[in-house]
Amino acid sequence: MAVRISATRTFSSTCRAEVALSRAKAEEAKPRPQQPYLSIRNLTKRFEKFAALDNVDLDIAEGEFVSILGPSGCGKTTLLRAVAGLDVQTSGTVHQAGRDISNLPVSGRDFGIVFQSYALFPNLTIAANVGYGLTSAGYKRQEIEKRVTELLNLVGLADQAKKYPAQLSGGQQQRVALARALALSPGLLLLDEPLSALDARVRARLRGEIRDLQRRLGITTIMVTHDQEEALTMSDRVVVMSKGRIEQIGTPDEIYGRPASAFVADFVGRMNFIPGNLLSDSMVEVKGAKLDFAEPVGLGRGSAVTVCIRPEDVVLHRGNGSDPNRLDAQIGVMEFVGNHFSTVLHAENTNLNISADFSMNDVREFGLASGKTVPIRLPPDRLRVFPNPPSEA
Repeated sequence: MAVRISATRTFSSTCRAEVALSRAKAEEAKPRPQQPYLSIRNLTKRFEKFAALDNVDLDIAEGEFVSILGPSGCGKTTLLRAVAGLDVQTSGTVHQAGRDISNLPVSGRDFGIVFQSYALFPNLTIAANVGYGLTSAGYKRQEIEKRVTELLNLVGLADQAKKYPAQLSGGQQQRVALARALALSPGLLLLDEPLSALDARVRARLRGEIRDLQRRLGITTIMVTHDQEEALTMSDRVVVMSKGRIEQIGTPDEIYGRPASAFVADFVGRMNFIPGNLLSDSMVEVKGAKLDFAEPVGLGRGSAVTVCIRPEDVVLHRGNGSDPNRLDAQIGVMEFVGNHFSTVLHAENTNLNISADFSMNDVREFGLASGKTVPIRLPPDRLRVFPNPPSEA
């Protein structure tokens, strides 16, 4: 009996050891949460009593393209300059690839930067401009020539190496500035309003080229811009800033389709803003119309709110009369805007006027024209409801 008990214990001990080992291996095999490549914590920058940055927190993954978007004076450029060490923060920390760079000089940080003004040396050839950082770092001439050739091929300017900046177009000069920023193979690429000095057509083409290049190189990139179209088309994520604070961080779809505040809704894209009062957690009264909305706002009945809907989310109604948020509306003046018509709709039996965009197909199918009354619908899931600030309540 004793032997059998001993054998059982030995067997059980072996099993437990194997199970423990198996669990340990499984735990090791589990994908671990990726540490952010760039980690910004409680970053504050004060100029006397003015806070240009106010306790900013931001994590950026390796290889990610993040745009910092906002109006002039919101703190976006100050944030970029703090990351670069060009304008050291008052308090807070910046970590890059696990290394604390908060108080390092510019020369001790691992980044390349492209400015709005290009900042090329007018007296140096394109090749010399691109290789300037390599020369300063003490690379051998053959290494510099090889790297410069690679970079000029990368940005499509291999045939411009012997020219001077004044002989190139604005778009070409910006490509040179980008090649120069990449010369030392930095871990981080900083773009400070890189396209704002270019005309619209060149800007549209170059933003696609920059995004394609960033993806091919896999370089972590931060771009500062006030142009919402640039931010939405180029970025993996967008950071919207206002008054030194981050209002929202999200994918372009999230920022555009689900703005977290009235400020974001107003700054990104076109938006209708309609004052109203809550009737319940899912219904609001606006200018005589009662509208259902999808996401509760956690306010009491009668609370003053602002209801937001984008013009393209106002749809022509094709269902039955029992569908929520169905209204009959008279079409105002129709403005042709290339691929769609913009107009203002006047909802019958209410004081509600709302901007709407209709596609060319809708115009043809429904025979839309100024003065005509049509059934419309404001989809509940497209309505965003925000509490009014205390001063407006």
